[in-house]
Amino acid sequence: MTNKIDPNVVAKAVDQIDRDRLVQLVVDLTNIPSPTGYEGDMARAVFEVLQGAGFDTVLQPIGDERYNTVGRRQGHGGGKSLMFNGHLDTSFGPEQAHRGIGYECKGTLIDDEWIYGMGTFNMKSAMATYVTAVEAVKNAGIRLGGDVVIAGVAGEIEKAPVNEFEGRKYQGYGVGTKFAITHGAVADYCILGEPTNMMLIPRHCGTSWIKITVPGHLIHTAWSDVEKNAINKSRVILDAIHEWIPDYIGRNQLGDFRPQVNVSAIEAGWPWRGARTPDGCSIYLDVRTLPDALPTMAYTEVREMVSAVVRDNPQLEGTKVEIFVSAPGTSIPDDHELVQTIIAAHSQQLGEPPKMGIETWYSDAAHMNRYGIPTVNYGSAGRIRSGGGGFSTHQGEHVHIGDMMDIVKVYIQAIISICGVVE
Repeated sequence: MTNKIDPNVVAKAVDQIDRDRLVQLVVDLTNIPSPTGYEGDMARAVFEVLQGAGFDTVLQPIGDERYNTVGRRQGHGGGKSLMFNGHLDTSFGPEQAHRGIGYECKGTLIDDEWIYGMGTFNMKSAMATYVTAVEAVKNAGIRLGGDVVIAGVAGEIEKAPVNEFEGRKYQGYGVGTKFAITHGAVADYCILGEPTNMMLIPRHCGTSWIKITVPGHLIHTAWSDVEKNAINKSRVILDAIHEWIPDYIGRNQLGDFRPQVNVSAIEAGWPWRGARTPDGCSIYLDVRTLPDALPTMAYTEVREMVSAVVRDNPQLEGTKVEIFVSAPGTSIPDDHELVQTIIAAHSQQLGEPPKMGIETWYSDAAHMNRYGIPTVNYGSAGRIRSGGGGFSTHQGEHVHIGDMMDIVKVYIQAIISICGVVE
């Protein structure tokens, strides 16, 4: 068994990439609705795909008809193991299908170059590239030393139960991955094919979701006092938050990168009872933290900021600050073997090194790294058909077939490099 890369061996596998198979996989998986909480059909479909590709595959029930699908293709010994992890749930639900083909639970091929449909971008196309890469290695007759694992996980999307919003459709933020890696889905390294537009992302922010509740006075509007109305009182807190945000961002820069803070929701009163003043007003914040910071940092800072406002405004006495999501970020060094392996593979297959960066969004890489499985985000989706990168809310989810083909080549070399080849 050798870990020295023979370019001829890699080229032999690259020659086996089946473009039609890749496209059909993306279309077929996109045709299966799988919003957070309802990943069962998608999990079963991926189970069949992995079994057909020669993986020892299991369905992991995580409750409420939700499943992970984990496949392991056993190596012949002596090499390291590589996992590809991808979430089965989509960012959007079927209720948004009316917004156009980029939001429909239907894979639509355009000009034999783009595939549109809900989940193509985040991240069913990645699952298809994983399978296509492994099948190419298999069809080339290459015997790997280490194992290749593909984990399709439920409940990754940034959602969390709060107040009356309970149940499976609110259970995200890594519930599937945390179950998977404590129930056999382990490897030496892991690649997460999140939509990075071919960028290599060794680090991303953490996040703290914070609820600030301003007390009010529940009474008929005929006898109400505007100064006691919780919504009116909360304006002081909101003003303070918006004064604090630029200061927080400025103090937490990492080079040119700046984390973000979002006032994500305001909740008060009953729209069907306009003749009553609300007995409380809740403000919800999403505070992004730098990769190596802990959630307590953001929580403490917000709590101290609010306390200072309350001291200066006695009418706000009784205001509460709670944290209901605590998700630390993640980071692995640029000189890590996994990072350097992907840089080498990208450079050799595509002619130049990948761009590297840090992201504000959250991924399951944070959980993987904290369980001792070094993980990076590196996926092909993220190019917008009309130009630029990121995500187009107007066009909806779509992916470029050429980009997927390119990353399959890189994945193939990464597999061979990490797992090694048995002569």
